This record gives sequence, structure tokens and C-alpha cells, in this order.
Amino acid sequence: MDSKEIKQLIQNGEKIDVEFKESKNALTKDVFDTVCSFNNRNGGHILLGVNDKREIVGVSKDKVDKVIKEFTTAINNPQKMYPPLYLLPEVFDIDEKKVIYIRVPEGYQVCRHNGRIWDRSYEGDINITDHSELVYKLYARKQGSYFVIWKR
Repeated sequence: MDSKEIKQLIQNGEKIDVEFKESKNALTKDVFDTVCSFNNRNGGHILLGVNDKREIVGVSKDKVDKVIKEFTTAINNPQKMYPPLYLLPEVFDIDEKKVIYIRVPEGYQVCRHNGRIWDRSYEGDINITDHSELVYKLYARKQGSYFVIWKR
């Protein structure tokens, strides 16, 4: 990934596989829901320092290291994210502002954040923990199984 590709992601806007988080001074806590949902779906791109209007607000230069450390510590904590994930955030200077790029791969197991199961739908993260049919479909997808749901 390079700066030109980052700008293209921003220009194209949020999608099922792209999420923007402002995170100017601190890590947005719902970023972990997004990591989990991307991992449960087809993977995706997270850009910290970009708002929902596609504006590059940047992560404060003096907060970049703190944000990255907090992020990597949390995703490697099995009490917070299960299974723990090994992701490498990258920092880009775009328009003289710091943007943190995180590529989340598709996972081979069902991912949980704080014990909750998240999935991705268009531009949003959906908590499917209490929706047994959706959880069943997710497990079947991860196992490479097909399923038939009988309705009476």
C-alpha cells in the first residue's frame, strides 16, 4: 500500500471493506468491532485519521505511537479479541497529516470482540451474537460448509 492507494481508498469512501475512524487524539473504541467484523467477513481496510465525510483530519503527531501501541496491545489480548490477531499498522503522511492504515485479513475462525460476534454489512458493523441464524451461517462459512435453513 502506498500514499496514492490510500488517497484512492479515501476518495472511494466507506464500503463493506473500507472503514474510516477519526481517532485524532485517541483510538476510537469501536475500531475493534470493525476489526472483528472484517476478520469475520472478507477482510478490509481501516484508516485512522479520516472522518466519515472523507476528510483527512489526521491522527495527532504526538499521539500516533500511543494509538498504535494501544491498538496492537488490544488485538493481541485474547481477553479482548479472540482469536488474537497479528496486524501491522502503517503510518502515512498524506497532505501533511498522519493517517494510520490497518489491513485486516479474512480470518479462518470466527472472531469475537469482548465475547461478542461481529459481522460486516455494507458500511456498518453488526453485532450478531444474539442472532442464532446469522451466527450459524458465519460458522458454516468459516468451515467451508453449505447449509439449508428450513422454514415451516
